[in-house]
Amino acid sequence: MRILTFLIMVFLASSVLAEDAERLEAAEAYVNSKGQQGLMDDMLSPEGVMAQMGLIGGSLPADKQATVAKIVSEELASIRPAMESAIISGMAETFTLAEIKALAAFYSSEEGASAMKKMNPFMAQTMQSIGPAFQQMQANLARRVQAELSE
Repeated sequence: MRILTFLIMVFLASSVLAEDAERLEAAEAYVNSKGQQGLMDDMLSPEGVMAQMGLIGGSLPADKQATVAKIVSEELASIRPAMESAIISGMAETFTLAEIKALAAFYSSEEGASAMKKMNPFMAQTMQSIGPAFQQMQANLARRVQAELSE
């Protein structure tokens, strides 16, 4: 009976490991897909960073915005492999194999690819529109936390 229990446990463990490996492989394929790589390329490019700078852009002189965007882009590029690795492991731990495959299928479809191309401009526009409110919230937050810590 012990041998049968042991064999069942080994079988179950190996099927769990195989499923984990499949999820990891699917997540890696998803992150390395043309669409996801393009999204990251756009997001981490100086132009992409510049578009996202709506939250702080107003506080930087216009002549410094492009320089700062280039610096931020270079620094982000230096951690891109770590970002991709974290995304892959996070996806494999969070999503089922079917969910990862569904995401990959959607983003490789015509509609998904089109939506992905629009994601960075959409996010930049959204961030720029809430920039003033976000800056005010940061000021309020800093003031309130400082007041709380000084008591």
